[in-house]
This record gives sequence, structure tokens and C-alpha cells, in this order.
Amino acid sequence: MRPSRVSRVARGALAASVATWAALISHVAGGGQVPGWLGIAVPFVLSVAVCTALAGRRLSLIRLALAVTGSQLLFHTLFVLGAVTPTAGGHGHHMTLMTYAGGTTAAMGADPLMWAMHGVAAVVTVAALHRGERAAQRLLALAADVARWVRRRILVAVLALGALDRPALASVLAVVPVLRSVVLRVAAGRGPPHALTI
Repeated sequence: MRPSRVSRVARGALAASVATWAALISHVAGGGQVPGWLGIAVPFVLSVAVCTALAGRRLSLIRLALAVTGSQLLFHTLFVLGAVTPTAGGHGHHMTLMTYAGGTTAAMGADPLMWAMHGVAAVVTVAALHRGERAAQRLLALAADVARWVRRRILVAVLALGALDRPALASVLAVVPVLRSVVLRVAAGRGPPHALTI
């Protein structure tokens, strides 16, 4: 994949993950049943598709709001998959069926509190993702500035010594990328063991 596609997929997956978490909390806080794993997985996969399709090359508040709103609608309608519904009580073969008061709300749809909670979740998700991405961009720019500053300081220190010839100077300037590759290689090997070794 090209770098632009990788960033779009990463942005879409992150937006879908945050939207899933916020939608789940708001759905349960609004009085909905806790969904089963299927009720979380299906909307999450669909949300990744929606958020990735709406993620552009650059950060856009409108596209982000559309992606999160679409995800919230998916979550609300699909969270009923795998949710445990309460059973009806007080029935017999010769009596009228008495429904459980909480059991009818899932079939009737959402009340205003549910929609309000999903709306709050959408606003919070859009704000968190928009601010979070801008903060991440600023942190990357700061890291690049620090790396340039360190490289200049190393160069000044080496030139101040004056005793080094060109090959030694080149080896000193090559230290920073080597250290970076070592750190990245060590970080890539971190994590739990593979399934075959367990």
C-alpha cells in the first residue's frame, strides 16, 4: 500500500475504534442492553469501512463528523445483535402473556435519552479524534525539530574538536540513523510470544 492509503486506513481504524468505545458506553448509559460480541464486532467492521472511506489525505472536521455520525447510527441499530433480552414473566397456557417492562424497549426502538447519549458520544468522539490527530501531528513535528537540533549539536561538537578527518566525521553523523534503527528493531520485537511457542 502507498503511504497515503496506509494513513487513511490507520486513521479510519482509529476513528472506528474510538467511535465503537464511545458508542458502547453511551448506548448502555442511555438504557440499552449490553451487546454480545457479535453486536460489537459487526458494527466495528462496518465502521472501519465507513471511517476509512471518509478519511482523506488531510484532516477534515466535516468528513470526521460524517464518519462518526454514520458509525453511531450503525452502532445503535446493530448493538441489538447478540444482546441478552429479558424473558417475559408471568405467563401460562391458560393466561394472557404478560410482558416484562424492560423487554419491550428493545423492540420499540430508542427513546430520546438513547439518542441524546449517542449524540453526546458522537460530539465527544469527533472532538477527541480531531484534537488528538492535531496533537499527534504537532508531536511528530516536535520530534523532527528535536532530531534536527540534536544532529546540529553533534555536528557542532565534532567540528569544535577539529581533530577528526572526513571519514570519522561521516561515521559520527551516521550514528543517529543507526541508533534509530536499533531502537525501532528492538521495539518491533517486543510483545507477547507467537501462538506456536505457547
